[in-house]
Amino acid sequence: MFKTVVIICTVLFLNMPSLLLAQMERERVTGQPDEAVSETFWAPKLAGMSTVETLGEKNMNVTIMHNFGPLNQEPFRNFLGMDFGATVRLGIDYGITEQWSVGVARTSPQKLYDFGSKLRLFQQNRGGSIPISVAVKGNLGINTNENGFSFSERLNFLGSVMAARKFSDTFSLQLTPMYAHFNRVFEGQENGHFALGIGGEVHLSDRWALMAEYFPVFGDRSAGTKNAFSVGVNIETGGHVFQLFFKSSNWHTEQHVISQNTEDFWAGDIRFGFNVNRVFWLGAEQR
Repeated sequence: MFKTVVIICTVLFLNMPSLLLAQMERERVTGQPDEAVSETFWAPKLAGMSTVETLGEKNMNVTIMHNFGPLNQEPFRNFLGMDFGATVRLGIDYGITEQWSVGVARTSPQKLYDFGSKLRLFQQNRGGSIPISVAVKGNLGINTNENGFSFSERLNFLGSVMAARKFSDTFSLQLTPMYAHFNRVFEGQENGHFALGIGGEVHLSDRWALMAEYFPVFGDRSAGTKNAFSVGVNIETGGHVFQLFFKSSNWHTEQHVISQNTEDFWAGDIRFGFNVNRVFWLGAEQR
């Protein structure tokens, strides 16, 4: 099944129908061939998967991420899982240059702090000489719970390569090979996991977009680990991007999503969540 998903997505990624390509051609009429394609995605993340989007130089993005409890556990009595409380990630990312950003965040489960960096290597242009955008990301997580592990044993890591293409004014697709590693795990768990993040965004208007992401894990995996899935909408309001979604994982960081998720979207393990993104310009005021 997973191989079929990968093959289909790869074919779509490289050879979309002529209608989508024709839409891009109409867009190119008014632009220079070497002009970079903008807004492949509206935010640095979909529901949880990082995108190729980087912040502009001296821009700061503040992200607040929420997941609530399972919807399938007495949804009326537990108010669609909200009575279980929320897992929250608060993050700040800063653009060092137009292509390079760094960030720090804190997540409530495991009292986790994570430090990340994203570098865009290539950006798709209208002429097609650069057909895709490519970025790389590294992330270091620190579990600060007092669980009997040493400091080095509580470290976890993520490395990923993001490749995305904006096929038209309305549709973008991204494939993200990624590897997660935990220095110390419990019995029955694997230290490392390989996965392929698959994400897409469909723009319905200048303000609304649909999004989805899927994380198939390949090779050995920890006992009970399930492939995470999310689907939702983006709402662009100018300075903010609001993201509302349903997902099958309680985790916010990608290394935990692919290594420690035990919930199955298709079996009804669905949670409601939302992200709030706000960009601030920290450069000098222009007069």
